[in-house]
Amino acid sequence: MKDPIVEAKKELINWIREMDDLDKIQELLDLKNSENQNIIVAENQVEYAIKDDFDERFTKGISGDELLQRVYAHIESLPWKK
Repeated sequence: MKDPIVEAKKELINWIREMDDLDKIQELLDLKNSENQNIIVAENQVEYAIKDDFDERFTKGISGDELLQRVYAHIESLPWKK
């Protein structure tokens, strides 16, 4: 038994080979590119799903006093011209 998908693909390939209309070929290319873009976007959204862990990161953060100490230390380390 023949696979109907393979037969349909062969028919489309033959049809495209015989096509001489540049506008129709461009429409097919646009369709192909839009299909590829939709697939890529969908994969990236799933791949880069990030949980919201703001509270955890906030509790691990530095205090205001430590921030000021780091800022002052950084300022002191800069090569100021006298």
